[in-house]
Amino acid sequence: MDFVWRVRALTIGVILFVLLISGPAVGVVDLTPEQSSPDSLGDGTADVTMASDPAKDLRIDEGRFGTGVYYLRMPPAVVDVSSIEGRPQLTYKVSVPGLDYTDSTSEMVDSTGRTTVHLDDRAFAPKSIKNDSYRAEVVVRVQSFEMDTVVYHRNVTVTVDD
Repeated sequence: MDFVWRVRALTIGVILFVLLISGPAVGVVDLTPEQSSPDSLGDGTADVTMASDPAKDLRIDEGRFGTGVYYLRMPPAVVDVSSIEGRPQLTYKVSVPGLDYTDSTSEMVDSTGRTTVHLDDRAFAPKSIKNDSYRAEVVVRVQSFEMDTVVYHRNVTVTVDD
């Protein structure tokens, strides 16, 4: 019993000691992580051009196996990155206001060459699809704390295929 008490007391003592020397009152030791480079998440710029036309293949079609569910099929956005400085984000966004739907995804741009950004297909209940077509907006942009550049912006009509 005496041994267990000593282990507990020693553990509590070490924790209190670390808190004391790293806390704001004493501040002898700084335990916050250092940044490995001046480029932090979301800083920088990139030269990006579209290599695909994601709005062209955007569609709503009926699911397989007779489920009656409709899917908004969103093709990937493919871009070519020719130069990069820092770590900007590539954002791909699809909005269909008539279905009260917006989805986006962001990826860090950390190398030159071809990059593909995916959005998952979205299922809709049959009763929510009331029109033969819907207006949609597709946007691809490069964002950072330094810049916000729209690389691709299309307003399209998405047809419902039965």
